[in-house]
Amino acid sequence: MLELRHLRYFVAVAEELNFSRAADRLHMAQPPLSAAIRQLEQELGTELLLRTTREVRLTEAGSAFLDGARRTLTELDRARSDAQRAAAGEIGQLRIGFSWSARFETLPALGRTFRASHPDVSLLTEEMWNARMLPALRSGAIDLAVALCPEVAGEFSYLLLRSEPVVALLAQSHPLAARGEIELRSLAEEGFLMFPRELAPRLYEFMTGLCRRAGFEPIVRGESFHSGWELQILADVDVVALAPASVARDLPEGLAAVVIADPADQLDTAIVWRKDDPSPANRAFRSAAERAVGEHLLEAR
Repeated sequence: MLELRHLRYFVAVAEELNFSRAADRLHMAQPPLSAAIRQLEQELGTELLLRTTREVRLTEAGSAFLDGARRTLTELDRARSDAQRAAAGEIGQLRIGFSWSARFETLPALGRTFRASHPDVSLLTEEMWNARMLPALRSGAIDLAVALCPEVAGEFSYLLLRSEPVVALLAQSHPLAARGEIELRSLAEEGFLMFPRELAPRLYEFMTGLCRRAGFEPIVRGESFHSGWELQILADVDVVALAPASVARDLPEGLAAVVIADPADQLDTAIVWRKDDPSPANRAFRSAAERAVGEHLLEAR
């Protein structure tokens, strides 16, 4: 039976054209090497080498077989290397779901840190609402999520990335937009652009809870702040919304971010993944995220 060792032995002899030198290169004795080459020729039913007392030469069959043997060994080495790199999380693909707010600073910082150490792992990202993330993780549609105020379930693990202050996003025409900071209760009579609760229950409760602790029940308007942002129509409405501070890095024209002075709770962003996910690339991404946190790339603003 043809074995891979036969290919390695033959390539060494064919390249050295000398059994003694080939044996030294393979760190073996010459007699078993000669026996292995004869066994290979018998298996193929043809001579691969012409041997005389003065030289060793390849036959035409030997030359043809050498090309194929080299390709086979090269592919084997590549497959072995790929398997080892995949086991170390150095190659592969990660599918990442992310909250809308992560696009402004968190996700780019994570991507740059991870790409610096794992350039051969491709990242496929998809923006999604929090309520979709856990089902997508369960089904394998995504490998991990970068979530603002994520939904919580026992089968998932969580890595806190950052905690940010909350800012009020106001139309620049709003009377309070030019102030350095405001108290949240100063917006008690305003209508807030929010989102349907079922899209992100914990985040919705966090936002409305801030208002209640400030002493008022928020008036929630029917329009969606996130849809208005994507459609670039916020300039057409009187905007009052709450968001993490990093959103202020890329505000649309006509919008201002005002710090809320109340000692309010901060908004957490975390990585979420299945506890039973054995993926080395997933683990490597989380390690890169921890480095980003350690290097203060994701500080509160």
